[in-house]
Amino acid sequence: MTGTDENPPKDTQGWNAYWDKKKSTKGFLYDLVAEFYRRVIIRPSLNHFIKGNFSKGDPVLHAGCGSGQVDAYIRSYISITAMDISPLALEIYKRENGPESTTLLASIMQIPLPDASMKGIYNLGVMEHFTEEEIQRILHEFHRVLRPGGRFVAFWPPEFGLSVLFLKTLTAVLRPFSRKNYKFHPDEVCRIRSRQHALDVFRKAGFNVRQYSFGPRDAFTYAVIVVEKPYALRPR
Repeated sequence: MTGTDENPPKDTQGWNAYWDKKKSTKGFLYDLVAEFYRRVIIRPSLNHFIKGNFSKGDPVLHAGCGSGQVDAYIRSYISITAMDISPLALEIYKRENGPESTTLLASIMQIPLPDASMKGIYNLGVMEHFTEEEIQRILHEFHRVLRPGGRFVAFWPPEFGLSVLFLKTLTAVLRPFSRKNYKFHPDEVCRIRSRQHALDVFRKAGFNVRQYSFGPRDAFTYAVIVVEKPYALRPR
């Protein structure tokens, strides 16, 4: 499911529709709030975890980069390859981060990069859109692309996150006034249920869990999980 601008991955239609919705009134208003949240709350939190886990100049894949508003500061610290399945998302990314940005049109289930080519991977609000089975396929690809000792930093919304509770409440309030169910974002089919749930998911995929964080740094909206690809065992 990889592709180029002329031959995009097969499942881009749904995500292109999501990014195109920002032209509507509801999409525009939601995006104003989301943009403030990304810039003021998420960006500093991402900066903290990226600088705490990677060295300056490390090659790092932003797997599911979306608009890339959060990358403004860290792009001068690490060498980012911004990957997304939506051509529209990558267009927005280049507007936000400059036309010289390195972008890659591809699916996170089949990444067109060599084995052990990346020191790190990160994403925000991506993993929850996939089933447990699909997540294992994604993590298998991440494991392949990462160097031994490489890390994946996942910002993954939990069921008990404040943003989840807020959007559930907002949707319930707006439902009587809407002729159809309006979605603020694609379905979240696999939010983090507990710390143990996160540990189980990553350990099953062969990662060592280094850190699990849920707290005030990002206003209790994400579980931030840092995992590491183990180094090969040395022969005795």
